[in-house]
Amino acid sequence: MLISRYLHRLDRWYAVLLIAFLVGCGAVSTRGLLVVVDSSLYEPLQASLDQYAQSVQSEGYEVYVEPWNPGTVDDLKALVFDYVDRHHVEGALLIGDLPAAWYEQFAFNYYEQFPTDLYLQDQDAVWTDTDDNGILDQHSDLTLDIYTSRLSGTPEQLQEYFARAKRYREDGPLVDVSAFIFIDDDWATTDTTDTFYLNELYSSVEVIQDVADSSLDNYLARLTGRGAEFVYQKIHGYSLFLSFHEHDEEGAKVVRPLFAADISKQNLKGSFYNLCDCFAARFTVSGNVAEQYMLGTDYGLAMIGSTKLGHIQDPHVFHRLLVLGGRWGQAYQAWFNEEGKRSDTWHMGMVLMGDPLLHLTGDLAPSSGDLVDSARTAFERQDALREEEKILENCSSQLDLDTFEEYRAAHPEFFGD
Repeated sequence: MLISRYLHRLDRWYAVLLIAFLVGCGAVSTRGLLVVVDSSLYEPLQASLDQYAQSVQSEGYEVYVEPWNPGTVDDLKALVFDYVDRHHVEGALLIGDLPAAWYEQFAFNYYEQFPTDLYLQDQDAVWTDTDDNGILDQHSDLTLDIYTSRLSGTPEQLQEYFARAKRYREDGPLVDVSAFIFIDDDWATTDTTDTFYLNELYSSVEVIQDVADSSLDNYLARLTGRGAEFVYQKIHGYSLFLSFHEHDEEGAKVVRPLFAADISKQNLKGSFYNLCDCFAARFTVSGNVAEQYMLGTDYGLAMIGSTKLGHIQDPHVFHRLLVLGGRWGQAYQAWFNEEGKRSDTWHMGMVLMGDPLLHLTGDLAPSSGDLVDSARTAFERQDALREEEKILENCSSQLDLDTFEEYRAAHPEFFGD
């Protein structure tokens, strides 16, 4: 069996987690998910949340819904882990404008401050604010005990989202059952020969990465046309737009933006996104890119992205868990504990958005062979990493982002002020 080929490579906890992915509900006791919903959204979403609880109950999950009144991020963390301790929930879905921890560090030769949900996911980690400015700046080794995912929008958007997730569970894919890989100019030399394992789940995987082809027009043509269930993209990003690098007829470099609002206006057809676009999931900015993919269209279901410079530096581990049947949240937790925790520089801002209990559909049975990384040497991997770091160093000086002080001023209820 496929699973037996992996157990010898995995830590014991990881093997247990993978088994839980694959054996189905009949052999696994009921698991739990905590849903924390802003109290102002509780009443308009009550029917949607009741329906959601019924839908996932058939998958072996008990849903616990907890209305949230004003409080600090430490209060939120205490609530989450109270449910972990009492009800053994494996994760939490955070709905509405709920508090976040902020972190500061130097990365890519740049001082950055950003919200991080990792603070909510490790019960025993020690976090420090050494300069006492309200922003965390050090932490002990991280091993995530749970996953968290965020979902924020208007009541109408959220009602539509839960109806869409229900339709996906009951009726199947919302768009073409295929994968789409889009690599913009600065990453044109990325090795995509193994399609980051996506060809193990989808018989159709389109790759656009040639400099002559990786244009905004071609990107939009695919996602306003047949669309794709899973989209992996590497494009320069910001909280409110993506930046496509192209060349005009004379060969001069030009930059064309895709604004977050246009994602909604054009109703792009993708359900699951691995957003390798800096800042695309900066959830402290209303109407951010990830939010528009997920709530601004008729097709969005789940996203993974970053609130800072960086992204999943190597997607193989995350995709492997998805290809093997892992749920969105579980794949994220396993990825971070195996790979993500190796680099604060790249991964400290990684967050999930959307229903963390969703699976990819795909149209292929699981592979009967091992999923092995592309045959790059360790030297080649390090060389590629250095090149990627140079790319981000070149764009970091141009940033003008929301700050912790602005966040604190806008949300005194999160700080007991």
